[in-house]
Amino acid sequence: CEQKNSPIQGNFKTKKKTSKLEDEKNKEDRRTLSQLQACFDKTWVLYLNQPEDINEFLCLACKQIANNPMEMDCPQHKKMDETLIVGESFEPHNNCLYYQSRLAKRLIGELDVMCPRQFEQEKELQLLTQQEQEEGEGETSG
Repeated sequence: CEQKNSPIQGNFKTKKKTSKLEDEKNKEDRRTLSQLQACFDKTWVLYLNQPEDINEFLCLACKQIANNPMEMDCPQHKKMDETLIVGESFEPHNNCLYYQSRLAKRLIGELDVMCPRQFEQEKELQLLTQQEQEEGEGETSG
């Protein structure tokens, strides 16, 4: 029986020796997969949106923006006065029902966002600028 490796499986079941480049590629594929399933970073989404635009889409579990939002109907949370939304990768509770929330998914998809890499670069640039300003203030006061 011949086994084929997919990005999800990596090289876990084979004894074949792989190059460092292949290992890095497999790590990147697994990281990308987990990022695709995780909820969206609230800071990233808030960069181009207002808090009131995202409040209805916060995952109950992680307080980030739900990715593939599921609406939850749960006796334990009946008293909560908000829409119960969790990301699809959320571990289900016992006695709770989960429904795909197409409306929330569409509205989340309509939020303005920038490229995640560009966001990270701008965040780093802001941090460097802030550090330089603080260092400059320290030099003038001392």
